[in-house]
Parts: sequence; structure tokens; C-alpha cells
Amino acid sequence: MKRVLLTGAAALATALAVHVAAVAAAPRLLMGIAMSRIAGEEGANVMKDAAPPTAEARTVVRPSPDLAYSACVLDLSEGPVRLTVRKSTPYTSLSLFAANSDNYFVEDDRMREGPIEVVVVGPSGRVPPGLPEGVRVATAPTERGMAIVRRVVEDEASLPGIEAAREHSFCVPYTG
Repeated sequence: MKRVLLTGAAALATALAVHVAAVAAAPRLLMGIAMSRIAGEEGANVMKDAAPPTAEARTVVRPSPDLAYSACVLDLSEGPVRLTVRKSTPYTSLSLFAANSDNYFVEDDRMREGPIEVVVVGPSGRVPPGLPEGVRVATAPTERGMAIVRRVVEDEASLPGIEAAREHSFCVPYTG
């Protein structure tokens, strides 16, 4: 009887350990896969505009067909990255995600006038000197992560305005 209890306790402890490890590792693993796909050949710190989502072609998890997505894989190991997101009507938002998929920053077009301007710094939080006025600073909890821009697509007629806004949206290393 004692042996059965010990075997059961060991099996339960093993199952618990595997469960905790899987829950802890899954977000980083899935985010790593997504960042690798989005970065592609161009690499990190480059804004990429996704084609409209379909059932066959999706670059983000559970995309909405009413949104136009742009994404940038962030690599802060060499220094801060500057994001400039030109707004389009009726709605534009920028979300920043850590390597474990935690969302740590959001700004939308209703928060302030002009484009969304953010300098993302690494976990050290060292803000570069001489930031232009109106540029916000976001401190990333990890050196790698992702920026996702979402724009509402009302109808086909709104697509030229969205494409024009995308052409003037950037993700580049911050040079001061």
C-alpha cells in the first residue's frame, strides 16, 4: 500500500512539474515562432505590413478580417528602437509585447494629436538623451519582443488611406 501511495505521489508530482513547465514555456515558445515568421529574411526592427488575413494566410493569432495589421519584431540588444505610426481613420493602435507575450504598452489614435511616436528601450530602462518633444518612452521587460499596429478597415474605399499611412510608418533603431 505504501508503495502504491509513493508511486502515485511521484506521478502526481511529475505531472504537476510538467504542467508548470509547459505553462511557463508556452508563451515564449509561441512568441518566438511568431517573431521568427514575422522577422523573415529582413530581420528585426523593420515594419512589415501584412496582407489581409484569410483562413489560409495568417501572421498573427486569430486575426480580424476588419483590421489591417503591421508588425515589427523588436531587438533592443543593440539599443533603443523608434516607432513612428501614422494614423489612419477611423482607428489606429500600437501595442508592444514582451518575448513571453505580455502586453506592456498600448497607444491609440485617440490619446494625442499627430502620429504615434514611441522610443522603446530595453530592460535597463536607459532613456537616450535628446528625445524629440512628444515622443513617449516604453521600457520593454525583455530585449526581444514585438510591436503590432492595428488599423480598422471600414470598406474597400478606406484601403488607399490605410496604405498611405503604412508607407509613413516606421520601426528603426534609434540614432538620436
